[in-house]
Formats: sequence, structure tokens, C-alpha cells
Amino acid sequence: MAVINHAKREINAKIVYFGPPGCGKGELFRFIHQRIKPSLCGPLKTMPAGQDSLLFFDYIPFETSSLDGYRIRFHLYTMTGPVSNPGTWKMTLKGVDGIALVTDGGASGYDDATDSLRVLRSMLTGYGRELHKLPRVWLPSDCAGGPDRETELAAFFDAGRTVVCSTGTGEGVLPSLALLSQEVLQALRDEYEPADEAIAAPVLQADFAEEMLEVNRLEKRGEPVTSVTLPELKVSLAGSTSVTIPLVVQHGETTKRCHLCFSVQLKEELP
Repeated sequence: MAVINHAKREINAKIVYFGPPGCGKGELFRFIHQRIKPSLCGPLKTMPAGQDSLLFFDYIPFETSSLDGYRIRFHLYTMTGPVSNPGTWKMTLKGVDGIALVTDGGASGYDDATDSLRVLRSMLTGYGRELHKLPRVWLPSDCAGGPDRETELAAFFDAGRTVVCSTGTGEGVLPSLALLSQEVLQALRDEYEPADEAIAAPVLQADFAEEMLEVNRLEKRGEPVTSVTLPELKVSLAGSTSVTIPLVVQHGETTKRCHLCFSVQLKEELP
């Protein structure tokens, strides 16, 4: 479950990349960390957990992303290498808000995925959680086909929750993170926002992944980047039709804060 830090006005959500040894979780993790804009991402850290190794880092989706005035921060975790103590995985899954199941491609990969799915479900059950109620994606690496090959997997990961990833080329890695992050954000909105409030403007998954990738690529080449960051938008009209949106405009190292002002004209949709 997400942890709220009222002092920092932050909501901290946990995403865990779960999977069998040798499936490429470590390479995938490093690829993600290298592609996220540095100003949005904390350092990649390694912590020994007995004989096992825990990898983790945190990032925020956008500079001004917020939920009811609280900034959203994602914390990503995974275990690398042969995990000698299953209890370490279970502790890592405590309070999880989103799951990425990572497996190898090929026939043996589907067997590993099925076994990992059963272990994952058992560990979540120990915390009173159910996988089908959590934001989740399945990331088979470098393979063709889909979850229809395994009935047990298909029950939890349909085509919309399955993204084939390549740890070599990075194909599918950022889109899958965008997909999972968006679902976690929506779950947070459903939990913390009143149902009668206006719905926040959605962030397209493709744009989200492209921003993380392209902006960082330009910065590494030393080229100035101009970006306009919009906060999540809620519009509540109480007699007035004027709307003001705070903006952060960044060009290279220069950041300016300004306001976008406009008027709203409501027109009833005809049947």
C-alpha cells in the first residue's frame, strides 16, 4: 500500500519486478534507470540481503505530477541472482502497489513464468493481497506468442497486460513501465480522490515513455531541451468560467514558472 509522507507532501508507491533467476531483471532495471531523465530519478542502489542482492531506485513521473497537492514518487525494487531465501522476496513484496512479472522467452520461459506466478500469488496471499486486484504486467523477454499458451497466466495477464521486452535493445521496457505506472496512478486516484471530483487529465502511455527516453537522450548529447510540464488538471467551475493553470517551462538549464489562462465555454452535447 502506498505510504503518505505528510511532511514532504509525497505519496510513495512501490513497484516490484518479480521473476526467476537469470530472466534479465538486473539488465532491465539498469536500462530503465539510464533512460529516465536524471532530474526525475534517484541513484540506482544495491543492498545485500543475506546472500541475495536487492536493487532499487526511485523516480517521479513528471516534475509537477501530483495527487491532491501531493507529489507522486515511485520506488522500484527487484532481486538479482539466485535468491537463496524466499523470505527476502516476500519482504520485498510487502506493501507493493504494482507488479511486473519478468520471465525468459521460449517454452522453458513459460514454465518459469507459471512457477513464478504461483510463488508470487502465494506470497501476496500471505499479506492478504490478491494479484488480480493489483496493477500488473507480464514481461516475457525476446519471445513470440502470448499468454494464451498458459491458461494460468492468461487468467491474470491478457494481451493488454503482456509486453514483450528485450534487455538488449530495450524494446518494450519503457512502454511497459509507463503502462504499469499509469495503472498504479489510477489506483491511487481511486483510493485518495473523492469520487465526485473532476477527473484528472490522463497521461498517454506512449508520451510518458517517449519523454523519459528522448529528453534524457538529448541531455546526454549536450543539446538544450525545451519542455513544458503540465500538472494533472482538475477543473472545478463554481460560477466562474476562467481557468488558470500553473506551468513550468524549461529550456536547457533555465526554468521559468508562468500561468496559462483561458476561459471555458460549456456547450451541451446533442443526442
